[in-house]
Amino acid sequence: MSSAAANLSRRGALEARRLLNSTLSSLLCDCENSNPHLKTAVSVFRQALDSNTSLSSPGNNLIATLVRSRHHELAFSVYRKMLDTSAFINFVSLSGLLECFLRLNRNTNFAFGVLAVMLKRGFAFNVYNLNIILKGYCKNLEFGKALTLLRDMRLNSIAPDVVSYNTVIRGLCEGGELEKALDLAKEMQCCWSLVTCGILVDAFCKAGKMEEALRLFEEIRVSKGLEADLVLYTTLIRGFCDCNEVGRAKEVFDDVMERGLSPSAITYNTLIQGFCKLGEMKEASQMFEFMKERGVSPNVYTYTGLIGGLCGVGKTKEALQLLNLMLESGEEPNVVTYNVILTKLCKEGLVEEALEVVEVMKKRGTRPDIIAYNILLGGLCGKGDLDEASKLLCLLMNDRSYPDPDVRSFNALIHGLCEENNLPEALEFYDLLVERLGAADIVTTNILLKATLKSGDVKKAMELWKQIPIPNSDMYSTLIDGFCKTGMLNVAKGLFCKMRGSKLRPSVYDCNCLLSSLCKEGSLDQAWRLFEEMKRDDSLPDIVSFNIMIDGSLRAGDAESAESLLVEMSQAGLSPDLFTYSKLINRFLKLGYLEEAIGYFDKMVESGFEPDAHICDSVLKYCISQGDSDKLREVLEKLVEKDIVLDKELTCTVMEYMCSSSANMEPVKRLLRVANDKEKRD
Repeated sequence: MSSAAANLSRRGALEARRLLNSTLSSLLCDCENSNPHLKTAVSVFRQALDSNTSLSSPGNNLIATLVRSRHHELAFSVYRKMLDTSAFINFVSLSGLLECFLRLNRNTNFAFGVLAVMLKRGFAFNVYNLNIILKGYCKNLEFGKALTLLRDMRLNSIAPDVVSYNTVIRGLCEGGELEKALDLAKEMQCCWSLVTCGILVDAFCKAGKMEEALRLFEEIRVSKGLEADLVLYTTLIRGFCDCNEVGRAKEVFDDVMERGLSPSAITYNTLIQGFCKLGEMKEASQMFEFMKERGVSPNVYTYTGLIGGLCGVGKTKEALQLLNLMLESGEEPNVVTYNVILTKLCKEGLVEEALEVVEVMKKRGTRPDIIAYNILLGGLCGKGDLDEASKLLCLLMNDRSYPDPDVRSFNALIHGLCEENNLPEALEFYDLLVERLGAADIVTTNILLKATLKSGDVKKAMELWKQIPIPNSDMYSTLIDGFCKTGMLNVAKGLFCKMRGSKLRPSVYDCNCLLSSLCKEGSLDQAWRLFEEMKRDDSLPDIVSFNIMIDGSLRAGDAESAESLLVEMSQAGLSPDLFTYSKLINRFLKLGYLEEAIGYFDKMVESGFEPDAHICDSVLKYCISQGDSDKLREVLEKLVEKDIVLDKELTCTVMEYMCSSSANMEPVKRLLRVANDKEKRD
C-alpha cells in the first residue's frame, strides 16, 4: 500500500472511531439514569477502545445490551469496529446481529453473511436464528425467498417449528396472499396453534371474506380439535361488524355467552361500534347496559364509540350528555372522543359550543391536537367568521402552547377566503404556508387554481400550475373547467390532450366541460367528434352529455339530430330529465315548432316533472304571441289538471289575455281556484 493510501486509510479509521465515540458519548448522556446496565457496558467498551486493549469481552457485552435496548444501528457499528480490530465475536452477538438485520431492513445477504461467520467460528445456528431471517424476508415482502428457506429447513437437519410457519403465514396474509397462506398452513407438519388460527381468520376477516373466515373457524374446532378462545371470537365479531353484518356478529356474541366465556371490554366495544356504525343506537345502548350489568366497566373506547354513533344520527345533545356521564363516572375522554364531538358541533354550525368543549379539554388536562384545531378552523370558515379563523391560525403559528399548524390548517382558511372571493388574502396565507412548511399539497393548489381562474387571474393560475411536479386528474379537471368558463377554449383543449397524453383518463365531467364550450362556440363538428370518442373510449356519455348535445343541435337548427339523440339516450338506459325537456321545449319554440314543443311539454308532465315558471312562461307567452287561444286553453287545462300553479306575474298576463273573451272564463276560474287551494295548503 502506498504512503498516501495508508494515510487515507488511517484517516478513515480515525474518522470512524471519532463518530463511534461521539455516538457512544451521546448515548451515555441519554441513559444516565434510565438504563444503568447500558451505561456500564458503554463505559467499559470506551475504556477498552481508548486503551487499545481487546474489544472481545466488552464488545460482545455491549452488542447484547444494545440489541436488548433496541439500539440496533449502534450495535451494528460496534460489530464493524470489532471486525476492524479482529476481536472475537461470540454466538450471542452474532444472533443479535440477525435481530439488527430484521429491524434495520438490511439486505438479506447481510443475514446470510452473519450465518457464514457463525459457521466459520464453529457455531451451529438454530431454528431461532432462521426464524429471524424468515421474518426479515416477509417484512421485505420477499415471500418466494421465505418459502424457499422454509423448504430448505424441512430438507435439512433444522426442522421448522410452529413459529417458523406462523411467521411466513402471517407475512403472506399481510401481503394479501391468503390462498398461499392457507396452502402453507395445510402443509404444516407440526400442529396448528391458536395463533395460526388467529392469523388466518383475522386475514380473511380483514379481506371481507367472511364465509371463508367462518368456514375456517369451524374447521379449527372440528378438524383441528382446538377450542376457540375469546380473541378468536372477537376477531370474527369485528370481521362481521366491518362488513356491516352486525346481526351475524351478534349471533357470534351469543355463542360466546352460551359457551360460558366472559366477553372482554374489547369484545363489547367491537359490537357496540358495529351497531353505532349502522346508526342502530337502540341496540348499541342495550349492549352498553348489558356490559355494565355483567360487571365489565366501559372504557374510553366504549364511550367514544357511542358518542360517535349519536353524533352520526344527529343526536348531538345526547352525545354531550353522554360525555358528561363519562366525566362523572371518572372515565377521562381522550382527544379522539373530544374530536368526534367537535366535528359534529362544527358541522351543525355550533362553533361557540365547540370552543367551549375545547376549553373543557384544556381544564381537564387534555391538550387539543392539531386535528381539533383544524376542525375549529373549518367550523369558523364554514360560518364565514374568517377574522376569528385567521386569529386562530396565527396563534397556531406563533404561540408555543398551541400545536404547530399543518397543511390542513392553512387549507381550511385558504378555502374559506376563496369562497368569500378574497383571493389576495388567500394568496398571502399560501405564501405563509410555503414559507413555514416548505410546500403546499395538491388540495391547496386545487383550491387556488379554482379561485384564480374564477377571478380571471390566468397568469397566477399558470404560475401555480408550473409548480406542480406531477398534476393529478383533479388538477387537470380544475384547469379545463376554469379555462372553458373564461372562454379560453384552445388552452382547455390543449390541457385535455395533455391529460390524455399523460395516461390520465379524462372523466365524463372533463368531457362535458369541453362539449358545452364547443357547442356554445358553435364548433358543433368538434363536439360531435368528442361525443363519439367518449363512446369509443368507454367514457360513457351521461345525461348531461346528451343534454349538451341536444341543446347544441337545436341551437344550430338541427332538430333531427336532437330527436335521434333522444332515441340514443333511451337505448343507453337514460331518461330525459327536467333540463332535457326544458331545452327541447324552449329551442323548438324559438324555431317556431309549436306542436313539437307542446308534445314535449305533454311528455314532461306525463313523466311526473312539474314545469317550472320559466318553461310555462315560454309556452304560454308563445301561444299568446301567436294569438292561439285554443292551444293556450289546452295548455292551461293540463296545468290545472296537474295542480301546477303559475307565478303571479304569469297568471296576471294569462288572465288579461283570456278575459278578453267570455268563452275563456271557465279555465281562468279553475286556474285561480288551484292557486287559492295551493296557498291555503302552504
